[in-house]
Amino acid sequence: MINGEEEIWKPLPGVLGVEVSAFGRVRTLDRTVPRKSGTYHVKGRVLKQSDNGKGYLKVNIPINGKSTTKKVHRLVAQTFIPNPDSLPEINRKDNNPLNNGVSNLEWCTNEYNIAYKEKYGTPAKESTPKSPVFAVNLSTLEVSRFESQIEASRVLGFSDGNVNGVIKGRLNQTHGYWFVNDDGHAVDVVKSKLHDIGGTGLKIYS
Repeated sequence: MINGEEEIWKPLPGVLGVEVSAFGRVRTLDRTVPRKSGTYHVKGRVLKQSDNGKGYLKVNIPINGKSTTKKVHRLVAQTFIPNPDSLPEINRKDNNPLNNGVSNLEWCTNEYNIAYKEKYGTPAKESTPKSPVFAVNLSTLEVSRFESQIEASRVLGFSDGNVNGVIKGRLNQTHGYWFVNDDGHAVDVVKSKLHDIGGTGLKIYS
């Protein structure tokens, strides 16, 4: 569980002993490795990811006994998203190259990818407004206030691109939270949201 949401893992197609998470994480499974003197047991682990120098996350996975570098967003898409038309590229709905959650990815053509970025502008990480936001925990109905989308993402433990996606309407919720900018109408909007999901009052934690 991550922030109250179950993390789903699936085997990476065509690669034994490697699994990919719908949240964009990659792990190896426990395995037995042959050696000249016998065999030894290797415990599985979640693999460390790093920047590939172009703003995208990469990870090294074992393939046929050799460490091979792969882009994380492509592993997630190959594992979770059908691609019957063999589309060549992957678009991020929030334009944030660090958000590799499956709900943020879609297979596409190069033309679509370029047009999408032109329409929605700079990556969410760069364009995130530094204005206060309310966060509603959809499980507990607790309402929290943060000074910015970045602060909310840091405290709650997921990408600020996800927060921005909810506020902009590209996502209905993320990791069990719903967000709205703290403007002149925010309190009324939050009250309405709580009423819709069964809340009986408004208590804000900051």
